[in-house]
Amino acid sequence: MQSPTSEHETYVELVMNEHPAAIRRTQAWGYERMRRLFAQLAGVPVRSRGYVEVDRFDDPAALILSGSFAPWSHHDQAALRRLERGLSGYGGPVLGICAGMQLQVMFAGGAIAPRRDPVVGFRRIEAPAQTDLLRGMNPTATVYAHHSEDVVALPSNARVLARSERCAVEALRLTDRRWWGTQFHPEIFTTRRPDGRRVLENFFALAGLARHPSDSAHGFSLDSVQAPGLESLPVC
Repeated sequence: MQSPTSEHETYVELVMNEHPAAIRRTQAWGYERMRRLFAQLAGVPVRSRGYVEVDRFDDPAALILSGSFAPWSHHDQAALRRLERGLSGYGGPVLGICAGMQLQVMFAGGAIAPRRDPVVGFRRIEAPAQTDLLRGMNPTATVYAHHSEDVVALPSNARVLARSERCAVEALRLTDRRWWGTQFHPEIFTTRRPDGRRVLENFFALAGLARHPSDSAHGFSLDSVQAPGLESLPVC
């Protein structure tokens, strides 16, 4: 259950990009755990709704676009167009995660394409700038990835923030908007592999939210619900 919020209360909005037909009980609980994690790190309530419910945004302090397991061909195209229009009318900070970043790229004029083989597991990325969304991270960070499509054409206003051997665009910023995106899943992190948490903390700081979030926040998501024992996973 979402935390109640008053009409004028500061909040973050999470847009769930999974196709409604693909959300089963386990995935729904994963989204709820994700929402709670973001609330802990942001220090404000987080509201969530499916992308098919979006036609506009009121005034959230920040937006997060989630990932999706279903391929884009299975999604409601009319609903995605409504989401695009809603985003065009919102001037605040937006973080796209995995499929959420892919939507940002497509909405801004870029393109994505299927990979020959999916990427699943912790992986090392190169983040040479170490600024903006990646501030305070090591030049080589370890993050969790789970995707079967990649960005193959960047919008003209995109700046790549991180890459890896297997993915040319691991993180980006769209410079004419307050839009950031990660191909990896920053919501999945562990005590020994905390870089995802740093990304989320940086985003909320960019949004003017909590700079000292709860130390009790632990990484989890749809993937971690289905795949316990993240600490023992190899780095790919």
